[in-house]
Amino acid sequence: PMIKGEATTWATVDNRLGKELKAAKSIRVLTNTIISPSAQLLINQFASKEVIGEDGNMKGVSADNWVQYDAISYSGMLEANQECFGKNTIPTYNFEKAKTIVSIGADFMGNWLDALQYINDYSQTRQPDNKWMSKHFQFEASMSLSGTNADVRVPVKPSQYGLIVSALLGNVGGAGAKSTGDKAIDDQIAAAAKALKANKGESIVVCGSNDKNVQVLVNAINNKLGNYGNTVDMTIISNSKKGLDSKMTELVADMNAGKVDALLVYGVDPVFTMGDGFKKAMSKVKTTVSFATKMDDTAAACMYICPSNHALESWSDANPVTGHYSLGQPTISPLFNTRQAEDSLLLWSGNKTSYYDYIKGNWEENMPEGMGVFTDFWNKALHDGAVHATNSTAVKEPAAEGEVADVIFNGNVSAAVSAVKKTKGGEVELELVQNMSVGAGVGADNPWLQELPDPITKITWDNYVTMNPGEMEEKGYETHFGQEHEMNVIAVTANGNTVQLPVVAQPGQAKGTIGVALGYGKAVGNMEAPTGVNAYPLVASTKTGVSYYGIASIADVTLDEPYHIACTQTQQTVMGRDSVVRETTLDVYKNGNKDDYNPEHTLLAHENGESVNKNIKEFDLWGAHPVEGISHRWGMSIDMNSCIGCSACVTSCVSENNIAVIGKDEVRRGRIMHWMRIDRYYSSEHQPLGDIGATHEKTKEALDVNGISTYSAMENPADNPSVVHQPMMCQHCNHAGCETVCPVAATTHSNEGLNMMSYNRCIGTRYCANNCAYKVRRFNWFNYIAYHKFTDFNPSQDDLGRMVLNPDVVVRSRGVMEKCSLCVQRIQEGKLDAKKAGAKVMDGAIQTACSSACPTNAITFGDHNDEESKLSAARNHDRAYRVIEEVGQQANIYYQTKVRNLKA
Repeated sequence: PMIKGEATTWATVDNRLGKELKAAKSIRVLTNTIISPSAQLLINQFASKEVIGEDGNMKGVSADNWVQYDAISYSGMLEANQECFGKNTIPTYNFEKAKTIVSIGADFMGNWLDALQYINDYSQTRQPDNKWMSKHFQFEASMSLSGTNADVRVPVKPSQYGLIVSALLGNVGGAGAKSTGDKAIDDQIAAAAKALKANKGESIVVCGSNDKNVQVLVNAINNKLGNYGNTVDMTIISNSKKGLDSKMTELVADMNAGKVDALLVYGVDPVFTMGDGFKKAMSKVKTTVSFATKMDDTAAACMYICPSNHALESWSDANPVTGHYSLGQPTISPLFNTRQAEDSLLLWSGNKTSYYDYIKGNWEENMPEGMGVFTDFWNKALHDGAVHATNSTAVKEPAAEGEVADVIFNGNVSAAVSAVKKTKGGEVELELVQNMSVGAGVGADNPWLQELPDPITKITWDNYVTMNPGEMEEKGYETHFGQEHEMNVIAVTANGNTVQLPVVAQPGQAKGTIGVALGYGKAVGNMEAPTGVNAYPLVASTKTGVSYYGIASIADVTLDEPYHIACTQTQQTVMGRDSVVRETTLDVYKNGNKDDYNPEHTLLAHENGESVNKNIKEFDLWGAHPVEGISHRWGMSIDMNSCIGCSACVTSCVSENNIAVIGKDEVRRGRIMHWMRIDRYYSSEHQPLGDIGATHEKTKEALDVNGISTYSAMENPADNPSVVHQPMMCQHCNHAGCETVCPVAATTHSNEGLNMMSYNRCIGTRYCANNCAYKVRRFNWFNYIAYHKFTDFNPSQDDLGRMVLNPDVVVRSRGVMEKCSLCVQRIQEGKLDAKKAGAKVMDGAIQTACSSACPTNAITFGDHNDEESKLSAARNHDRAYRVIEEVGQQANIYYQTKVRNLKA
């Protein structure tokens, strides 16, 4: 705990702050959206009646003194739902039921609303063997994760989002406009509308705009299509976003007017996200308190810092959606002199109950009927971690969140249509987005997340301006990024503020637009300088709320030193290599045969003076390892239709296997240590859909070029490319090229099909990396766990950081090669568990870090020798293939051909 920047004791804080809170006439509590029923009850009591006045009596203060604030606002959606349905709540979206999905600027696979749930639901609709496969349309300015997975992606300007929604409403039979004025966009709207009308009640339309009028029109579309009660549920609501822009504006006004005596801030950093305006207003408040777990910008500006426990040190409960509850228990004792914020509020309210007892008492008082003795119910709830209460709730919910029995639409559509018509565009339009790992800024000081490549650009340790490559070439900007390329830096001005950022070429970026990621501009670990630039000053505050779009101006910046980008992938396309990526269309897959979309690899052989094509499986350059008759042969299958490129698997692998963080400079030199990567491939302009192998001939024909010029042209991505995400790790080849060249037998083959590394034997010749066809082996250039160059950000270089290390996995040293082990420590654990149980290893009992973390279940791990396993079924499927199988290394990793819901 601290007072005015100086360390102090909890007793001193409680004494001084207790007196100030008693004397305060107006107390405000500012938090993030709270989904904990017990915390909601406590904060409401604290903010409304549980504060003791100087006369010793409870104060009768309005509950409006509690303001919930979301760094990324969804106020427009909340207000639209209030107008349309009488409830300022967020519905649940059942993507698993949607046969047609239309998104306008909403990256529902990235950071839009409850993306993690949507990812899983969406993937269920992308299986080509199901009775139906969803059709996904994406209208957007910046290439998003959702855009890369869409069947149809249409680049548009942010100022057109409202017009597109209005035109879409008109095309499905509503009272919207009939056209946007752009024929190319109108044609795509018509196609989307046709698909929507063909699947009434089985479709979803979403939009990322924070404009209430746009969201009213989105509601009108879903209502017209009969989606409410089916794919869009207003009775089972999401509690993840509750912040209203109007409430925050009111709070700032009250602080400036001197109407707030005490402000308690919990779970948010408004000085960082709202800037000097909020900081200036807060300086007029006599008593300011932060519960921050880290010294963020708001904590540094507060008089009192009362640090709360980390989530893993705390008791909690949660109600993420209607009827679903969970309990959180501390996994460790507090490491520092912290105290859970809820315990502080109880103490300052004059309540000496611990927060654990408070939660337990709240659950006992509101236990659902028919659950028996409370002690038994409580212990089971703690054991299971979750409670599902359909008809009765484990904890009473606020009245404002009651169910909407009959969805009756009351939105003022004509007013909304008129309002969106007035939207003005500009020569350069800015869209402020969120990086997949850093998000709104919560992950900005986490080195694991900073070093996680962006799923699309593959850039680490930076935010930047994305621009259409053609427009960059017109301006003379550098369109390539690698360790030898110097990047152009530009000044972006919007909303009266300017930030300087490097500009990078992003295929698919709508012309006339630029994109900038929020959330950056914080120091990582012990680093003094912030990573990236805080772009929140570019957010526009309008009369109707906060907007993440706007008209911008750009200007060149002259630097004293060159600016470099740390990027993990510089190849853009597969250049016609259909043995790396295989894809087809749904029509071909359903109506054709295997040879039409996934032919066997063949080599040209000469026999008896004749040339014949023979299956690659008939050739063998090495002495065979035993693959049958042994106990296990471990491997994977990766479904290219399910993988969306989110990179959760990459971070889980880092966590599980103690992979070193090496920083921007080393990443720039191509020394990334990740054991698995997600390769992102754009299509080229001349890449035939479903026939990647024909790209070479199509390019020659279209451009009339030959020789090396053809290959150079094939590397250029299309202006609006289709995208493939491909997880790539050690393939655990049965005939591994690395094993044949190691001079000290450090890399060997196990009798269970694993390509093994004996770290103590490795002398770092790197022959294995040179001979690896998949380029998945990593070399420790430095002693990352001790060398001073990595002290500022490598978590293994201080006592606290070392607590994240997995004790089951050795930390590698300088000069050693390393790579994916298929989490051999988990395999051994699973085998030992089965041995102790006196049973065989059951299919699915062992999961690698990546397969267990994958939100779409794209990665199937198992035993090739178990013919009843899911892995064997996937390996024998007609979509299964092995990457560059023609080299004959016989990988144990299989991939499933990607199927797009399009016509070739």
